Amino acid sequence: MTVPIVIGAGLVAVAARLLVRPRTVRGLRRQTPSWAREAPVSRPEAERRSLDLLRSVVNADEWAMFEALGFICVTGRRFRADGREAIPRYRYLIYPHLPLVALLPRSMAPVREYCIQFPETGLGGTDGLLPTGDDVLAKWMTVRADEDRLLAFANVCNAGCQIPLSQIERDLRRLARWRALHARQPDVAPAISARY
Repeated sequence: MTVPIVIGAGLVAVAARLLVRPRTVRGLRRQTPSWAREAPVSRPEAERRSLDLLRSVVNADEWAMFEALGFICVTGRRFRADGREAIPRYRYLIYPHLPLVALLPRSMAPVREYCIQFPETGLGGTDGLLPTGDDVLAKWMTVRADEDRLLAFANVCNAGCQIPLSQIERDLRRLARWRALHARQPDVAPAISARY
């Protein structure tokens, strides 16, 4: 009878020591990696780095468009059959810190706004917004990598809900002029439909 009690007391003592002992790996305390201990950068430096990252990821045309216009127009990866050819369901205007604007692929008429947000939690800024380049890149990557999920989970409203239609129309005219000057993507109709 005393043997089980002694064994039970021994197990309780071992368990108690394991609970209060810091977690170790092969007897050594876990070290935080040096990159995780880096001090956060200033907001201007974060902006600069984010734009450098954006420039390194998007293609040269998209970067030139962003530099000139302040937004990027990309073609979605979701296609639908239209007779014999497959056409993209939407093209998108990607603005920093604003909803994505979905455009019909041929007429470039705005039809929807997809509201997605990638909040910043690490810089401690009061606005909670990602740096400009990071916000645009996150949206660009979402459209490129998982458009179906974006369309399924984003808050949706009609075009003009958060971004005035007059601004969208102005930006589409600027985009058409920019493309004409740079002879980019001749398959896009430069004319903007007055009626949606």
